[in-house]
Parts: sequence; C-alpha cells; structure tokens
Amino acid sequence: MSDAGYGLDESYEWLVFQGGPDGPAHVGADAIYHDRDPYGEYILFAAANPAAVNEQGLCSIQSYAYLAEVRVSYEADLLDDARQDIVWCQEDSADQGDAFAKDVWPSWQDVSLDVVANSIFPEGQDFVMAKSVLAVGEDAASFVEVTRIEAGGPSEMALTFCKIEQDRLLEIKTVLKIADMPIYLWAGLWQDLVEQYADFAYEKLNGARRVEPEPEDFDFGDVEE
Repeated sequence: MSDAGYGLDESYEWLVFQGGPDGPAHVGADAIYHDRDPYGEYILFAAANPAAVNEQGLCSIQSYAYLAEVRVSYEADLLDDARQDIVWCQEDSADQGDAFAKDVWPSWQDVSLDVVANSIFPEGQDFVMAKSVLAVGEDAASFVEVTRIEAGGPSEMALTFCKIEQDRLLEIKTVLKIADMPIYLWAGLWQDLVEQYADFAYEKLNGARRVEPEPEDFDFGDVEE
C-alpha cells in the first residue's frame, strides 16, 4: 500500500492501495478488499479516500467516499456485460452525436456531484439514472453514469472505460459518492488511468478465485457489476 496521496488537493487525497511501485503487478479482490468477494478479476490499480482503507491496508467496498480501480477479467459474463455497454454507447452516439462529451461534460467539471444531480433528476423521484457517452470505438467505450436510489438520498457518479481484446476485458472505473467534491478532482485520476492503461498489453492470466455473490449482497454503489 502506498502511504502517499495521488496528488489531489489536500482536502481530497487519494490513497493507492494496489499498483504502487513496491507492490505486485496484479492481485485478486480478496487481497485488497476486506468486504468484497473475488469475482475472477485481476486488479492492476486501486485507490480510494484514506478513511476507506484500514490499518492492514484493506479497503471497504461499502464505505468509501471515492474509489478508482483498474482491472482485467476473462469471465464470460463480465465480457458479455461490457459488449452490451459498448453496443449501447455505439447506438447512443449514433443517435445523439457528441454534444454531451463536447459541451455538457466540460460544464460539469467545476461543480460538485450534488449540483449535477439536482440539475438532471426530477425532485421527489426514486430510482433515477442518467447515462451518457464520452467516447466509443469498435471494441472500447467510455461513459458516465449518475444514479440516485431514493429521492431524498445521496447520488453517485461513475466513470467507466471498458475495452475488449480477444478474451479479456480491461475496465477502468471510478465511483464518487460524496456530494461536495468538485468533479474535476475526482475525474482527473480516471483520465490519467485511461491514458496509462488503455493500451495495456494483452497477457493471459490464470488462477483468480471467483465467489458467486448472494442476491442480497448486491449494492448499487459497488464498482462490481
């Protein structure tokens, strides 16, 4: 685990707990999270707000304020989910063009999550989600999602880059759960990770454990999908 922040301002520090210079190149989820079952993924990089990581260097998937993760997987169902996301992004881009990526997304950078959520979600409505494309190609896509489960509850924002190469899914994802963090501070790490890992060389990995989650364990805010 890194003992240094990733370089945000002092109010919003990233703590890298996988992917630091002294750590292994990849680990299973059970090596770095204390409350998340492994799902056959290999995690290359993970960082969160320092309070989410305990003294043993293990992160909570339930109580983080913001989280970033880079992982690869060869699991067929995760690959199928990513293919569906890419197809959706291709279709939405064909219908809507790039106005969101060029105009709306830049306008969100200097405001906080609560400002965005209040501007796009109807007051008093439960279970609302907005999903928009940032970039899409033949085998890769980037998109942003904003969700709110309860009308009076908090919202969340997730940025995802997914890429399929042969039988491998590469996914770069960040999730923001706190209302007042400026989006550019959180989104900047995701952009850095996309630039660093988008062309990560293909390598076939074997041996990761997979534990099927119980239905009641699903959490809409998890980075697991």
